[in-house]
Amino acid sequence: MMGIPLCAALLLLLCVCLSESCTCGPGHPQEFFCTSDIVMRAEVTGEKIIPGDENIKGMGEIQYEIKVIKVFKGSDRVKQIHHVYTSEMPSMCGTRLDHGQYLLTGNIMSERFSVTLCDFIMRWDSLSLMLKNNFKYRYQMGCDCKIFMCTEGRPCPSNNKNECMLTGWSSWSVHEHACIRHSDGSCSWFTGTDKPSTNDTIDVSDWPKSETPFSTDLL
Repeated sequence: MMGIPLCAALLLLLCVCLSESCTCGPGHPQEFFCTSDIVMRAEVTGEKIIPGDENIKGMGEIQYEIKVIKVFKGSDRVKQIHHVYTSEMPSMCGTRLDHGQYLLTGNIMSERFSVTLCDFIMRWDSLSLMLKNNFKYRYQMGCDCKIFMCTEGRPCPSNNKNECMLTGWSSWSVHEHACIRHSDGSCSWFTGTDKPSTNDTIDVSDWPKSETPFSTDLL
């Protein structure tokens, strides 16, 4: 069961209106994983302001110094990343980070790793073990699947073969699940805590033997 801090953080991420000029739509954590260039666990160790237009206050960037601990997606694009960038202004979707370890999702912009208020960013120690393992192993098994949100007032068609359907954001348990693709090409929610069988997902047999999916380590 998710703790109160995690629920509050997810609720903040799901808010449609985050500031005066920065608006973000809701999304399942797996969607953030699949649409991001980079997903990593990193420790923020410092920060500095990079000024922008000297005539307009607050139009600069924040450069956070980070120590990369583990890359879950985009290792071929990471190379030597020592900083992450965001806008100085929340109204421009800039986000504030404190010292400590985070799960960071973001994109490469102008050859730099950048994050915004609309990305999935949470303190590592606030994530449940299930979510940690989802980001480390499971989500990438379902990036060919589509997560479909069925809300009141919107028609809910029968589930397509490649879709996992959500019926609402009120149940926090849906954020603990991963939408994975099965051996027959269909997609559905995986709610187990163990390793899926070869009939559960197409990709299980492709894992290197040196990497054991669904371990309970806290890397």
